[in-house]
Amino acid sequence: MHPEIEDLSKTIQEAADLLLSVGELHWGNWLAKNAALISASDFRGVEHVLTAFGGMGSINDLVIHPMNGHSVNEKQISMVNEKLEALLSSVAIKSKKLYNEEVDALRGT
Repeated sequence: MHPEIEDLSKTIQEAADLLLSVGELHWGNWLAKNAALISASDFRGVEHVLTAFGGMGSINDLVIHPMNGHSVNEKQISMVNEKLEALLSSVAIKSKKLYNEEVDALRGT
């Protein structure tokens, strides 16, 4: 497997694991599914993970907090959200790069 694809899959899975650990099942399972697709060299995973970003109700709007039903204490809120933000930023950058490379390859440029 191409190292960038493997790296993306691992980063997505890390974000999924973080979300699942605090009880965020919707986005945690959603990311885990895409990590598995990408790990299996299925490009649909890259395309699908990009749809999580932007717009109302996107993963960008997610805030890990007990008021949102997440299993974190007050001392963990800032750290968990900062880690999530860093992981999601990395996922977005890596996914866009791979997506653009694939589109360029299909165009023959």
